Amino acid sequence: MLWNTYPEALDHLTLAAAHQTLGGFQPKDIPWIVWLLENPASLFALPGNIDLFGHDCIHLLLKKGFSATDEAYILGFMMGNDPNTSWIHLLIFKIAASTLYPSAYRINLKTLIVFDEGYDVGKKVRKKNINQLNFTDIQHKLVKDIRIEMNLHIDMKESE
Repeated sequence: MLWNTYPEALDHLTLAAAHQTLGGFQPKDIPWIVWLLENPASLFALPGNIDLFGHDCIHLLLKKGFSATDEAYILGFMMGNDPNTSWIHLLIFKIAASTLYPSAYRINLKTLIVFDEGYDVGKKVRKKNINQLNFTDIQHKLVKDIRIEMNLHIDMKESE
């Protein structure tokens, strides 16, 4: 069940149990252009790319739902958290996401602003390349404990 507001009860579950509550998308559900730019298996994946399981885990760790603005925040956070992201990567992503992505995935001006907010927060987080973390290795830990270990403050104003 994908939710638009983060259910606080998930904090007290293991990452694996919290993930099971999501339902989520399957790889076959992802449009090719999204896969091309966001999937680690793609030769053209932009910095911050992450597989679906990891992407869902990031939603849990950042207490974000699955609304269009939350998705934009997550994508911005992941790109901002990857030190290899340059202005050209941001430009490519913003053009593709605002023009080439299917309408259900497309980012408009409002969500681009949220993307930028997520990007700024991702840059501030001390732990870099969270997208490369093996979430399977930590799925037995409580969501709230992982967040604490990674120093991810939910207000994300001071995630340093």
